[in-house]
Amino acid sequence: MLALASLPVRAQTAAPHAAAPPSAGAHAHAPAHRASGARAASGTSSTTATADTTERPTLPRLVAIATPENDDGIARFALFAARDIEQLGLQFPAQDGVAPADIEVVVTMSLRDSATARMRDFSRQHMNEPMTLIVDGVEMLTATIRSELGGKFQLQMPKEKARLLFQRVLAKAGPAT
Repeated sequence: MLALASLPVRAQTAAPHAAAPPSAGAHAHAPAHRASGARAASGTSSTTATADTTERPTLPRLVAIATPENDDGIARFALFAARDIEQLGLQFPAQDGVAPADIEVVVTMSLRDSATARMRDFSRQHMNEPMTLIVDGVEMLTATIRSELGGKFQLQMPKEKARLLFQRVLAKAGPAT
């Protein structure tokens, strides 16, 4: 059971320096960071939206690299779509005109608990080394591990490899309901 009324008043998502001390006329139960002015049409103020965006944690990202011809020394990490992958998401690239949008995409992957523990141990063991990520026996990408990976991370990969990844996962998802 979750009892929200028992949460302390100081539990806020805003950074500590962003909260102003409440004025004498402020209600004791109102968070100090809440604006008293009118809200935007969407129900959130632009200040709140900016704070939420800047506080969102950055996920570790594996960026695809060219696989060397002799890849015998590269560590491999295998996932099975139906057992290990809990969620996949696709981040559309910015349309800034600098790079063609159809070359690479960013895929956010969330793993189930058992795969999370395996990935965390694997990434600690192979820090700053290249690894090849395999899903259902198919090599998805080779990337260098730059930080500890856990249950949620991003893959920056060629669009065609991302398409293959989604096809593999969807094939294991069962019939559409």
